[in-house]
Amino acid sequence: MIRPIENIMLVLLLACIHSQLATAVSEEWCLERGFDPSNLSCDTCALLEESTTLQSLQKEKNAVDEGDPIDLGAECRTCCQAHRENPILHPGESLRGRYRYALLTYNENSLEQYGEIKDFIERDMDDVLSFKGANRFQAVKSEMLGGRDSEMMMMMGMMGGGGFGGGPPKLMLFEKQKKGGWSEEDEEEAGEVVTLRGWKREDLKDMLMTLLPNA
Repeated sequence: MIRPIENIMLVLLLACIHSQLATAVSEEWCLERGFDPSNLSCDTCALLEESTTLQSLQKEKNAVDEGDPIDLGAECRTCCQAHRENPILHPGESLRGRYRYALLTYNENSLEQYGEIKDFIERDMDDVLSFKGANRFQAVKSEMLGGRDSEMMMMMGMMGGGGFGGGPPKLMLFEKQKKGGWSEEDEEEAGEVVTLRGWKREDLKDMLMTLLPNA
């Protein structure tokens, strides 16, 4: 007989596995639909949504197709990168240097579950710091855990890093600098907070190199 606590842990394990599988196929899912997440701007998706020709073709296809309806705009936005600009739509605008400081926070107990972010910290962070400087970007271990049962934390960490094991890494982007630097306790003051679940290390590096000014 499965005890209540074991039943709960089983449900959480299945949920984490499902989440990880969804993340793993995300890029492939986008490419199959003609969207390349590595360089797709969300401005391009807005352009698709405004195209009356594409909307008409989509409507006609959905009318004769018995399968799931197509929504090109929604599919595009699932795959696009908010930090990229379409140079054709905005020839005089740039997101380069938009933020003054970025703080990456991660939980030591769950970092192994986010291999791409772990690789970024170990292999790419020094490159970013060499261009941006330590006064523009820092990566710190989260201190926001509190007193939890250590065995439960370890079990949750093995199941995907959620809950007691600590959540996914976060990137906080601030529009101004602060004397002494920003901390994870300043999250509400961040201009943007990005949860890095499913992110690729090269995309994270590209985002930081674009959004932060050089040292």
